[in-house]
Amino acid sequence: MLLQRCGLRGGAFAVLFLALAGASWTACEVFVEPTPEEVAFRLSGSEGSRAEVIYARDFVSGYNEAGDTRVMVLQPDTVIHVLPIDTTMSIAGSGQWFVRVRPLDGDTLAVSVSVEVDGRSVYASTGGIYPESPWAFVYLFNKLAAQVDEVVF
Repeated sequence: MLLQRCGLRGGAFAVLFLALAGASWTACEVFVEPTPEEVAFRLSGSEGSRAEVIYARDFVSGYNEAGDTRVMVLQPDTVIHVLPIDTTMSIAGSGQWFVRVRPLDGDTLAVSVSVEVDGRSVYASTGGIYPESPWAFVYLFNKLAAQVDEVVF
C-alpha cells in the first residue's frame, strides 16, 4: 500500500532495491583490503656467506609477559641459502608469513633486508645478524609486521 502511494509497484521496487543493494556492496568493497597473495623476501650483503633460513606459514603468534612479539612455529621449512637471497612465496589462504635467519659460518652477517607483500613494502632495514642472536620477522595480514623477539619450535 505504501508502495502504491509512492508510485512504486513490484517491478520498480525490485529494481530500486537491487540498485541500492549493489551500491552498498560496491561501497563495502572500497573499504575492504584484499587478502594478500605473495610475499617477496630479499636479503643481501656478505655475498657468498651461508645462512640457515627458516620459513613458515603455519604458526601462532602473540605477545609474552614483557610485551615482546613471540612466535610458536608449527611447521618450519628450513633452507640453507648462499647470500644474496631473493625469493617470492605464496601466502594466499594463510595471510601470514614467518622467517628466521641465522649465519652458518660463525660470522656476523652485514645485511640489507626487505619484505614486500603484493608489491607493497612492509619492512626494510640494514644491520647485522649475529650467530648467537638470529633475526626473525613475522607478517600477519591486517595485524602485524614486526621483528620477532622470541621464537619457539
